[in-house]
Amino acid sequence: MATAETKKGAIAGFNFSEKECVWMRARVVATKYCDNAFDCTTCAFDKGMKKKMERESLDAGWNTKMFALASEEQRCRHALTGRAPRNKMCARNYECGDCPFDQMLDDMIQVDHTLFGPPQYLNAHGYLVPRDYYIHRGHGWARVEYGGRVRIGLDDFGNRLVGTVDRFRLPSLGTRFKLSEESFILSREGQEAGVKAPLSGVVTAVNQKLLDYPACAHDDPYSAGWVMLLDPIELKGDLKELYFGVDSVKFVESEAERLLSMITDDPQRAAALGGEPLPDIYGSFKEIGWNKLVKSFI
Repeated sequence: MATAETKKGAIAGFNFSEKECVWMRARVVATKYCDNAFDCTTCAFDKGMKKKMERESLDAGWNTKMFALASEEQRCRHALTGRAPRNKMCARNYECGDCPFDQMLDDMIQVDHTLFGPPQYLNAHGYLVPRDYYIHRGHGWARVEYGGRVRIGLDDFGNRLVGTVDRFRLPSLGTRFKLSEESFILSREGQEAGVKAPLSGVVTAVNQKLLDYPACAHDDPYSAGWVMLLDPIELKGDLKELYFGVDSVKFVESEAERLLSMITDDPQRAAALGGEPLPDIYGSFKEIGWNKLVKSFI
């Protein structure tokens, strides 16, 4: 599996423009890079620093220290992740819990997949592998977003494998999953496939568009076709079990080769996959069987 952290120990998040921990930016510590997607409320380092400063009778938060800096350095913490313009300043002493701008962004991220712009792709034998996304061995993808939330979906290989499905069965809000447990179900022509959860967590939002337009997952798997948002339970530990970056490409390439080996007993079948990947592998090779394809790869 790929290591889920960068060389400086920070979780690879989506569209993070800067990695410095808020304690580092407040000049309380010399070097510390965020490894919790700027979700200070669940950060062990943040809790430890507050306790340390309380014991030493110092100010117990990074926010007052940050607000004491020169005005041009009092940037909104959302600017650190690219969610707000770089020149967005904080005017509320970093009391984010009462900030209407913070709440507005929080509401937007629940439903607006376009907030971050289109993903950048790597190529794996013709299959699309997005940068800054993690890939599970069952072909679910996970993208870390601001505040520690993780967006979940089915990757390009998985969507091409099952083709355009007829229906999605999405989990209810508040449902809890463990890593690799069945998380959502897709069906085609009366046959079902349960997709494994790439992370442990609690469902906070689902993509209602899939209920009316299930084809959007196949047509745009990494953006409009997202499936759900999770509040992760063991983010750092779970990410170590997933593929990332070049390792994701190698994994998908190995899966493409394994798929090809299933059909090489017939030269005409093999030739069908000799170029660009087919958009509907199951539909093209139904004689292999839905169950065999699903159990082998998803």
